Amino acid sequence: IKNKMNSAGFFINKATNRVKYNFGRIYKEAGLSLDRFGSGLNNDIAYLNDSSRHRQQMPLYDGIPETKEAWIAPNAALIGDVMISKWATVWYNVTIRAEYNAVRIGHFTSIGDHTSIYASHALPHGQPSSVNIGKNVTIEADCSIHSCIIDDDVVVGAGSVIMQGARLEVAARSFPTLSFNLADLCQLDKSGGGNPVKFVRNLSEEEQVQNYALSYSRGANFSTENGEGKWPNNYIEGDLEEGAETLDEYAERNYFKQ
Repeated sequence: IKNKMNSAGFFINKATNRVKYNFGRIYKEAGLSLDRFGSGLNNDIAYLNDSSRHRQQMPLYDGIPETKEAWIAPNAALIGDVMISKWATVWYNVTIRAEYNAVRIGHFTSIGDHTSIYASHALPHGQPSSVNIGKNVTIEADCSIHSCIIDDDVVVGAGSVIMQGARLEVAARSFPTLSFNLADLCQLDKSGGGNPVKFVRNLSEEEQVQNYALSYSRGANFSTENGEGKWPNNYIEGDLEEGAETLDEYAERNYFKQ
């Protein structure tokens, strides 16, 4: 990879993409300016109204948001190299910025309202500068997340701040308004809270399964054109087929039977 990045072809390709991006922006802004000028000549004042020009997805040079089959709220903003996997949910007023490094979000993960996710330019000590959020993660409302690693089945409490270089391991849980500083670690199956974060206690097996199940109940209800669910979510509404079991019954039978 290093040799490829140092090759002449790599730099020519990057320069070409940037030139195309800048020319496209010039033409777009020139067209909008001409539209406003022509509207003024026709006494059409619609362009003066305070209408929203919000862009849900905004490419930055060669960084293009990729959402697959995720559900993105109309007023959320995905900027740059953002990759969101299938059936993830990004709720209202969420901002995900990946100007310098990538932001990756896994299947069935839920990003709560007003949450901000940002990938830093660079971190010290050789830590990854990207944001990597695993599968079945629940991030509650009003969180601020910088370049960090959040493993599968993690629950991040509302109002939490996770700084650069922090890591939450599989099935960890953070209490609301928690603060992770640089290089803090919340270990496997542990819960943490406070500002700065402190170890609280180990999670039981049942609580670990609840972490996993929470991501389904906090996500959007994905449906196909004929109204059928894309994944088995009937247990949320309680409309189960005859002989089917709820998620709690499944967990009890497989994990907690005496």
